[in-house]
Amino acid sequence: MPGARVELANPNTYASPTEYIEQHLAPIVAELHRVTNELIAPGSSSGEEWSMDMVPSVRGAFSPLDRRLDETPKHVVFDGATYQSIPKELLRRKQLKVQLSAIVYVKGRGDVLFRLVRDDGQVVANSHMNSCSTEPETITRALPFSDAPNAVAPKQHTYIIEGKGLDAAAIPVCRRFSMSFIYV
Repeated sequence: MPGARVELANPNTYASPTEYIEQHLAPIVAELHRVTNELIAPGSSSGEEWSMDMVPSVRGAFSPLDRRLDETPKHVVFDGATYQSIPKELLRRKQLKVQLSAIVYVKGRGDVLFRLVRDDGQVVANSHMNSCSTEPETITRALPFSDAPNAVAPKQHTYIIEGKGLDAAAIPVCRRFSMSFIYV
């Protein structure tokens, strides 16, 4: 049985309780939620496991495992239709949003941008993320959830993360990303 250990930072090192929650607690809870979902139903919150599996490009002989098993872009299949099963009294008190949590960094030097795109080509509003860190960092965004063209839709779609280097030496890297419902 896999285990998880969560270590929380000292809240006194943050300027305010809001900063502590947004910069520390929310990313930890989002990642814990993703890991729990993956343990219960592998592949439910991200397609990354297949993209990490490597196979040899030469068959029939020993050779390096030098090719990804899944060559598709880094993506998540998210079924927004599950909101139908959420109790209506909860929806009257809270606003439903989708939380995007991504572990990203820059290979090289400079700034990079990331964004989330739906399989129909719509860029999801509020999904843009900027990073200049050469170490993996977790970035979270609360995304709109509705039938609007650039929102997370209340039906199943594949969501792809895209990246762009703003400097010639900056290569955007996404280790993993996940999406989950949150109530605000």
